[in-house]
Parts: sequence; C-alpha cells; structure tokens
Amino acid sequence: MLFFLLFLLFISLFLEGTVTALPLVFVCLLCLTILMRNPFVFSLAFLTGVLLDAFALRPIGGTSIFFLVSILLVLLYQRKYEINTYPFVFIASFIGSIVYLIVFGYQAVIVQAGISSVFSVLIYSVSRMTSRQTQNANLQFKAL
Repeated sequence: MLFFLLFLLFISLFLEGTVTALPLVFVCLLCLTILMRNPFVFSLAFLTGVLLDAFALRPIGGTSIFFLVSILLVLLYQRKYEINTYPFVFIASFIGSIVYLIVFGYQAVIVQAGISSVFSVLIYSVSRMTSRQTQNANLQFKAL
C-alpha cells in the first residue's frame, strides 16, 4: 500500500507540475495521511510542495505551507471524529481542493474540486483494498 501511494504521489507530482491543474498531489497526500497517520507525511508534504512549486514556476514554499496546514487539520480532526471513512475522504478532499484552487488562482474551481474528490475516493478505496489483501495474505502465511 505504501509503495503504491508513494508511486502515485510521484506520478501526480509530475502531472500536476507539468500537465494538469487538478490538485492531484493534495489528493494523494490526503489519502496517505488518512491511511498512515504517521508524522512522516509532514516531511513528505514539505518535499512535494517544494518540488511542485519548482515544477509549476511559483514562489517556493507556498504549496508546502498549504499542504502542511491541511495535513495538520486532518490529523487534529481525527481526535474528534473518525477520518477513515469514504464520506470524510470525499468532503475533506472537496473542501481542501476548493481552498487550494482558490488560493493558487485557478479557474473552474467547483468542477476541478469535484473531479479531484472523485479521484481521492478512488485512490482511497484502491489503497484500502490492497492493504486488506496484504493483511489477509500475512494472516494466511502466519497460519501455516
């Protein structure tokens, strides 16, 4: 699961920095944060934000700060409510994408946020399925 999400993050970094205006890196970082709940995601968010700013020819650091604050808010929210659900992934990615697209001056904010929310739910569901399959395989291996 971790390698799948890291590979997807690398691909989305390249795509968002060069081809598309969808916040794919934000979506991947959100899914990674929800599934891992690990402080390692903060350093990954900072690094991908700096690289994304360099690829998109924006001032370095703005995207990193947005990623760090959004991950912090998600992790603070986990203490009060369950974040490991499909509705939370959809709503958090939709609201986060809207804020991201408005802050960085993109057009057609609602449409792009809707598309990125659908992508986030797809990424989240595939990641959950692969993690369940690996857990089941590990349990079967331990039983032998």
